[in-house]
Amino acid sequence: MEARANPLRLDRRADWTTTGASPIGLAFRGQIEPAHSDEFWLYDALGPRIWIHRDNERFPEHPMVFVLEAGKEQIEQRRRRVSMSETVAHHHPGELREVRVRGPSAPSLTPFAGPSIVYERGSHALELVVGKNSALSVSDGLIIRY
Repeated sequence: MEARANPLRLDRRADWTTTGASPIGLAFRGQIEPAHSDEFWLYDALGPRIWIHRDNERFPEHPMVFVLEAGKEQIEQRRRRVSMSETVAHHHPGELREVRVRGPSAPSLTPFAGPSIVYERGSHALELVVGKNSALSVSDGLIIRY
């Protein structure tokens, strides 16, 4: 009941097999360019400033797209922390090279920095590409290629 009353309407995404809403979400970190700011609305009920793409309400069959607001300095600090922990934890750290999103319709994206996002028409699925040798099916809708 609470999820239904929330403006994010995550109840539709949780029950995606019945509602047709996409269970996939794409989160970005940074600032929205002023030219694209009218495509988003602010959700700050959790504390951090999260910018939600307006297509999430108009077209719930699209993957949910949102931006966790962060300045360049915050992003760089996080990048350094992650890089250091990967070097310690893994002998061969991988980097996300590509995100493959499958669904009945493409996500609405604004310009961003990061790995390419490739859309393919089909049933809902998300594939994270780190390498090319092997694939791990985490669930029906999530594959990691390493």
